[in-house]
Amino acid sequence: MERIQEAVELIYEDESLAECCEEALPRVEKFLLDLNRTLPDWIDGDFFVELANRIRVNLLSNPSYKEKFLEGNMGVITVTYELGSGGLEIAKKVAEKLDYRVVFSEILTEVAKRLGVPEWKIENFEEFKYVPSKLSLFDLFQLEKDLIDFGALFGGKKKEVTFEEFREALVKAVTAFAVSNNVVIVGHGAACILQEYPNSLHIKVEAPFEDRVKAFSENTGRSFEEAERELRKIDDKEVLFYKDICGEDINRIDLFHMKINSSKVPAESASEIVVNAFKLLIEA
Repeated sequence: MERIQEAVELIYEDESLAECCEEALPRVEKFLLDLNRTLPDWIDGDFFVELANRIRVNLLSNPSYKEKFLEGNMGVITVTYELGSGGLEIAKKVAEKLDYRVVFSEILTEVAKRLGVPEWKIENFEEFKYVPSKLSLFDLFQLEKDLIDFGALFGGKKKEVTFEEFREALVKAVTAFAVSNNVVIVGHGAACILQEYPNSLHIKVEAPFEDRVKAFSENTGRSFEEAERELRKIDDKEVLFYKDICGEDINRIDLFHMKINSSKVPAESASEIVVNAFKLLIEA
């Protein structure tokens, strides 16, 4: 309770918020209490103040956000996927049906800002280049477990960070995007970071390895043999990424509400299944 005290006080002492949304204040407090129980102990009180301010701005400026907050219909979907399974396409279709925003490469852009490298922007990276690049960055932390010049890696100013600083920035970035509401968060350990987040639905998209290799080969111009070797390395790196960020095994079924085999279920049908499951979740 101590680390969220300032955030709770900020909400109740705000005159504009009391005038506009007094009935929402107990819900905001409960929301912060729930987050306090689920976020790691090393997340400090300043971050809860940041979240309280984000909620405050949304309640004051966005009638739809206020309505959903009062109805208890705030929620977030995370989509974890194996590269080559078409999971990003499914996430985009889900977001389109819900009129939500897909958050993908923006996460590491936000991480960079939190680490003091604001000029690093990668939102336009293509999927089959972005995922290996993200994991290559994480490889450096695996090797060094010390200081990495995060800025120089991407042509920015010198900025050395530790793995712990990187992990904290990632957890904060993912959580802040979730609090903004109306988002489908793709990858980046979101399923375990937001495992106990209120009204969260966690989906994993998989496909047979041979189908994924074919997709990887077609999208990168590599031979089938090269694509197979590269994809195995990427899969192994994803397992390490989850273990070091959250201490979890990405292959565990209990991290997810459901898994979808995209070789059996077309993207359009898969997105409808996810949307229906999400609506049932937030209405329960």
